[in-house]
Amino acid sequence: MATRWGICSAGKISHDFTVALKTLPLGDHQILVPLGKLQDAQEFAKKHSIPQAYGSYEELARDPEIEVVYVGTINPYHLPFGMLFMKAQKNVLCEKPMAMNLRGVQELMASAKMNKVFLMEAVWTRFFPASLEIEHLLSRGEVGEVKIVKAD
Repeated sequence: MATRWGICSAGKISHDFTVALKTLPLGDHQILVPLGKLQDAQEFAKKHSIPQAYGSYEELARDPEIEVVYVGTINPYHLPFGMLFMKAQKNVLCEKPMAMNLRGVQELMASAKMNKVFLMEAVWTRFFPASLEIEHLLSRGEVGEVKIVKAD
């Protein structure tokens, strides 16, 4: 059965995420609802052939069909919207940064544990084939001892 997604925000990053999600087999993922100002959400839904749109975060949180919410709002809203959706028993994939500070991230993590839902920051490079291969090579000791890592 397909994972049923809600999209929290009708902005560019949510557009990019939706386009990427639609490259996967329909049987694996289904986008049900975008959210934003109602007019923006309706335009987003039309553009991406999504059957329904909501104009309030609470409507999305109450939708029993949604299993996972992608939070693609501007950064200061990741914490309150992540909390709202997890309290509604929704799994959350939150865009970077997960929160504005450590305390916010800790609140989100505590909410995920308390509500027994999945929470993840949208760090997609972790799943690149090259990243997985590097992890594999390191775990098998095939590249020798790592002395320094520089990353941007």
